[in-house]
Amino acid sequence: MWGSTPRVFDMACAYYAERTALVDGERRLTYQEMSGWANRIANGLSELGVGKGDRVGLLMPNCLEFIPAMVGIWKSGAAMTQMPARATAEDFCFFLEEVQASTLIYHQAFDDAIAQIRDRLPNLKHVIRLASGGDTIPGILDYQETFAAQPTAPPAIELADDDLAFVGFTSGTTGVPKGVLQTHATWSHYAITAGLEIGDIRPGEVFAHGAPLTHFTQTFVMPVFMRGGTNVILPGLDLDLLLDAIERERVTATAVVPTIVYMLLDHPRRADADLSSLRTVIYAGSPMAPEGLRRALEAFGPIFVQTYAGTEPGYMTCLRKEDHRLDTPEGEERLASAGRPMYHVDLTIRDPEGRALPVGEIGEICAAQPGQMAGYVNSGLDPEVMQDGWVRSGDIGFVDELGYVFIVDRKKDMIVTGGFNVFPRQIEDVLVTHPAVAQCAVIGVPDDKWGEAVKAVVVTRPGAEVTAEELIALVKERKGSVWAPKSIDFAATLPANPSGKIDKRSLRAPYWAGRRRQVN
Repeated sequence: MWGSTPRVFDMACAYYAERTALVDGERRLTYQEMSGWANRIANGLSELGVGKGDRVGLLMPNCLEFIPAMVGIWKSGAAMTQMPARATAEDFCFFLEEVQASTLIYHQAFDDAIAQIRDRLPNLKHVIRLASGGDTIPGILDYQETFAAQPTAPPAIELADDDLAFVGFTSGTTGVPKGVLQTHATWSHYAITAGLEIGDIRPGEVFAHGAPLTHFTQTFVMPVFMRGGTNVILPGLDLDLLLDAIERERVTATAVVPTIVYMLLDHPRRADADLSSLRTVIYAGSPMAPEGLRRALEAFGPIFVQTYAGTEPGYMTCLRKEDHRLDTPEGEERLASAGRPMYHVDLTIRDPEGRALPVGEIGEICAAQPGQMAGYVNSGLDPEVMQDGWVRSGDIGFVDELGYVFIVDRKKDMIVTGGFNVFPRQIEDVLVTHPAVAQCAVIGVPDDKWGEAVKAVVVTRPGAEVTAEELIALVKERKGSVWAPKSIDFAATLPANPSGKIDKRSLRAPYWAGRRRQVN
């Protein structure tokens, strides 16, 4: 296949053989060394009998070995199953069982989790463990012994456009995670979009990956290789590690969730750190409040790009750097948007019956494009989301007369209180305008009178003070009494799911415990 990701990877490794491809702390791999490892892994898997039709789980934290293992799985002809490192042992078991994985490659950091589930996975023929200490576990293959002596030439595996490349799982914010299928064709389109339309990846780009590689930051890895750049792998989004990496490696770009931008704004090192090399910060995963975005632009300048995507529909819109403006009223209004559809995306707003709505009317955001999912692992779920080629995003929003998309909320986050539809994000955007509020989440809780009542959970800035009454009054003034929270809780942190989004399911759970459904 002329456009497969492994083929593009091989071309980049040939063009930039002696350049540094990967950095992980003190460890570095050139493109030539990275290519050799990817091919060893592919050959090792082929020797085990792994090939087309197989699904291989990859369970690693952010580390240098992640990338050659991912490409090696593809080169063997198998499909990679994404295994979010911050998930639980039960999650890992569910993912592997759902796809009927034949093989698992995992890091020793997950020994305890794998020990809990190994005997419950009868389809798992091969378990391969990456360990640094040389110790082994009976019945589990050693990564070095399995791959290190394999040939560095690629196996003779032909890939087709519609061959399965990987299975990713939705974050499960509104239910059980669903396995989403991506072919080599859809994934290649996804990566090209990340590089050209979103990341504006340039020759020699140095891209820091602190967010989990199993989530959206992964899509920028291949575009960086295509430009002969360096992917800097960080063990997590520790702000001190990120600042150190930016200064040490002269990082030019990174991708984060909005929470990290908020935290960076208040970080004590931020003012003194040398961030002069940083020219692009991509934020995604959840909406960013306009007030927080305004603060970020004032602090860092016009380096921000927003992308709006979903596991199923792929990348849909982009709010580009030139759209992040504070110098006009129209520019400030657009900070609340998710940008405009990308050039290859058809996007419409539809009502519950699937009819397209006119400009300005609120409905479900639907998209059709070459990078959308090929389907679900459980194909019986396909009709719920894919209708006549359109993918229903599950997000509620509208489009203005210039094509900017405004996300109102998740469809399933909507609160129905006293017969009124209330969208939490619009309340959250008001709350974060208060100087004492660092983060917040709005949920619906059971109420005998209203059915559901609006509750906010608020994290304050260090040293700042504010009362619940002040915040309730602020929302009432801006949005009216229906939207004003009936109660506010203060918390030290907000729970996050493996993708870094605020986990509203866990916030809601205590209030709805013992009820058959989480709605009144």
